[in-house]
Amino acid sequence: MLIRLALILVLTASCTTTPAPALTSVPSAPSTLSGQPKPFEAPRWVKLPPTGVIATGVLQTVAGWDGGLLLVTDTANEFGVFTSKDGHAWRAAAPKGMIGLAAGLGRMVAGYGAAGYLLGWTSRGPTVWRTEDGGRWETIPLKLSNLKLESRVDLKLTITAGPRGVMVVGSDNYVPPRYHGVYVWHSPDGRSFNPMTQVPSRIDKVPPIAVAEATPNGFLMAMSDSNGQMLLSSENGVRWQDITAGLAQIRGIAHVSGNVSTVVVFTYDPLPGASPGEPLAWYRRDGTWHAATMDPGRLPDAGVVPADERRVNKVGNWGTGFIALGNTLGGDGRETAGLVWYSADGSAWTRMPVRDNGFDTAAQLMDIAVSRGKAVLVGYPASNSKKPLIWKADVP
Repeated sequence: MLIRLALILVLTASCTTTPAPALTSVPSAPSTLSGQPKPFEAPRWVKLPPTGVIATGVLQTVAGWDGGLLLVTDTANEFGVFTSKDGHAWRAAAPKGMIGLAAGLGRMVAGYGAAGYLLGWTSRGPTVWRTEDGGRWETIPLKLSNLKLESRVDLKLTITAGPRGVMVVGSDNYVPPRYHGVYVWHSPDGRSFNPMTQVPSRIDKVPPIAVAEATPNGFLMAMSDSNGQMLLSSENGVRWQDITAGLAQIRGIAHVSGNVSTVVVFTYDPLPGASPGEPLAWYRRDGTWHAATMDPGRLPDAGVVPADERRVNKVGNWGTGFIALGNTLGGDGRETAGLVWYSADGSAWTRMPVRDNGFDTAAQLMDIAVSRGKAVLVGYPASNSKKPLIWKADVP
């Protein structure tokens, strides 16, 4: 369903209201022998035939760290947790005592440096599992403080990890919400979490939808409901700064990402006259927001469709730039294909070839992860196969 939500955040006394500090400049690209900057090149993706124990599901998220990859699949009745060293051979790896994944549409796995993280539930409550090898798990319960739940489906959760630690963000699934805002757990080292903090929103009849992402500078968090939207930046997952100004016309933030100099967001039909559901990209540099451009592709390549038939499912870092992946809408006689874009600086998004990379065999491309200098992309097949599609490529 299309998201047409909005939010205006009211920050607590613990949240600073000072303008966000200027981000440092992005490192220079390596130079060639001629002295010219090295071009930002699109990779050639190679499709891998996954082997071992792995199953498809309605929802797929994947994360990478120095020790390998974690993939989660979820259906209405069951979930699966799988690990791989190379993206090719997979095995089941659900930790003992896990009874379910995090509810909602948030991310359930994250990874950075020496460890990967899995977000789910035990009989005692929400839990983060930490692993370095994909086999042995360390259990880290999240303390709920004064938060009272009737069941685990009453809390939507998402997790992200980066150089400033691991962060879990949650919100009520009650209508109307019991708390107008989000709950945040932050761990500087990925081994233990600080007490839960709360970041409020304006009173509304529906709970906010939260999107969170780790960056080289800290964390980004977007909240959207029917009152408005707010994009916040934090260096430590505790004190948040509002960087929304300049995005006043948008109607909902779907995806966020950031590098050392730029923040990018993907939104839903943010301007009057935009096609319903059309994914539009914005970028923020030096404190100012700008509209970005998205390459629709060129015939005779596959997946060249009207803007309102394109979907974006994931946005993330790609070398010193960014990558976005999604798919055509498909169905009702429309073309089915996976879509991938990359951008050197967030201002212009170039579409990678569809047929040359085998993306025309996908109904949806869902997520991407990086481990040991290799990127792995996962998605659903357009056929009736029960195994997910997996591609691999070098990271620029």
